[in-house]
Amino acid sequence: MSTGNVTVSLESAIIDMAKQQAAAAGMSMSAWVARTIRSATFEEAARRYAEFDADDSDMSAWDAEHVSSDRLAGAEW
Repeated sequence: MSTGNVTVSLESAIIDMAKQQAAAAGMSMSAWVARTIRSATFEEAARRYAEFDADDSDMSAWDAEHVSSDRLAGAEW
């Protein structure tokens, strides 16, 4: 897996919470943040799919409405 760097600005309290959560999980903060973002992304995708599925819609219609760049490529899984 390739990695990259990103700089974000967060409130000090948020950084402290992330550090505490990472330590409690026995992970580096980077690994914890990556896991949290991945999890939130999948949860949102599942929520959107459930909403779509509740409409008894056809997946091909969803595919037609959403460009491929909006979808996870698979490496993120």
